[in-house]
Amino acid sequence: MLRRRLRAGDLAAGAVALAGALLCAADLALAGAGLPGAPLFAVVAAAIGAAAPVVGLRACARPESLTDWPAAVRAAGRDAVRDVGGSGLVLLAVATAALCAWMMLPLAFLAPGPLALAAVHVRLTVISES
Repeated sequence: MLRRRLRAGDLAAGAVALAGALLCAADLALAGAGLPGAPLFAVVAAAIGAAAPVVGLRACARPESLTDWPAAVRAAGRDAVRDVGGSGLVLLAVATAALCAWMMLPLAFLAPGPLALAAVHVRLTVISES
């Protein structure tokens, strides 16, 4: 399955995700510099920065992501809003993976496991409820 997933579009999506994370970090750093409206902007930027990986991981767990990324992202966004508990689980998995990788760098290689487990569990829960 990994060979089917290795496409130029997937690599571009990864680059966009990395650029988005760097942009969010830069925005939060600028908000901390004391610009006018910074507290509200920091809250909005943090909310977007938390929602983006949740929707992205939920999109990766959808079967449509093999052929049609935009449809998978749209459906994942709808699922993220409908299933707040599952979105919280995915967000906690992201936070746990980031914390483990930050604390001990060799654990960064193990981080995709819990992320995939959380995303697939949430996807299977959505399927079983419908």
